Amino acid sequence: MHSEYVRFVRKAVFTSVGHQFQRIISQKKDSLSRDKTVKTFVRLNARKIIAAATIGGSTLAVLINLYINFTQYDIISPDKFIPLTINKITPVNHNTSIFRLKYPKPLKENLPITSCFHIKDDSIQIVREYTPISPTDEKNYIEFLIKRYNDGYLSRYIHSLKEGNIVEVRGPILTFPYTPNMKAYIGMICGGTGITPMYQLINHILCNPDDKTKLYMIYANVTKQDILLLRELDQLSQEHPDRLKIFYTLDQPPNDELWTQGVGYVSHNAIKNFIPGPQEDVLILVCGPEGMIRYVSGDKARDLSQGPVGGVLKNLGYKQHQVFKF
Repeated sequence: MHSEYVRFVRKAVFTSVGHQFQRIISQKKDSLSRDKTVKTFVRLNARKIIAAATIGGSTLAVLINLYINFTQYDIISPDKFIPLTINKITPVNHNTSIFRLKYPKPLKENLPITSCFHIKDDSIQIVREYTPISPTDEKNYIEFLIKRYNDGYLSRYIHSLKEGNIVEVRGPILTFPYTPNMKAYIGMICGGTGITPMYQLINHILCNPDDKTKLYMIYANVTKQDILLLRELDQLSQEHPDRLKIFYTLDQPPNDELWTQGVGYVSHNAIKNFIPGPQEDVLILVCGPEGMIRYVSGDKARDLSQGPVGGVLKNLGYKQHQVFKF
């Protein structure tokens, strides 16, 4: 059913049109209703979709196919919250832990790359979005790297839970429709817990022998202790020195050791000197605190679509189809 639309809708990203599609189709509970809804939605929105910002070979068919595949999961769902048990909690540093949630039975399908989940506190209906860091082909559990913020109610709630407690999750929800070799070079600029979608994608790319994409990442934090997944990232860069290069920058570098990488925020010069330039075979991904995203790439639009490219990336000559903001 989906292939008939590929002829006239060649490229699309998960923009406001995609969000609208997800809201509409999630209301349809049976496959016949979904199929009719997909046909109607594509027909009515073809002009918007064709005019949407594009990234490489991503298509509306990918979006539709992934979403409808999500509805086939018998354990998790993008439409409703499902209770999962906290199987293991692993502290990472003073304010961040990895929470492993166990599925009641193994998944039949791999999770899509890149996708996120909604987690909520059922008592007051607060919902936040988290990207899993476990492998997408892991069928028995899912892991989230969650930082505790003093002013973040949900993060404080999750950190108050113990092994054996229940967490309600909804997903997977597609955030960026990646396809292997869609670009020759991917630059990643992230800060703090913005590492999670990058880590998910890095693992996915490097584990695929057919994906030849080269990765360059700038990762900003306050102190060295705040660098999440440092050991895992260093191991990946050592195992794939020609395909993954990482530049760390710290607001407060350590005083008791020689620090040879960046100092301060993600600067214009750091991006210019380390991240691949604005050629057509380059894609830049940005994820992190709002202030960092605003400075590096410009904010998203109010409707959560990508919005125009701004900030440092605009000044360096990157175009809208070369930048994606998580």
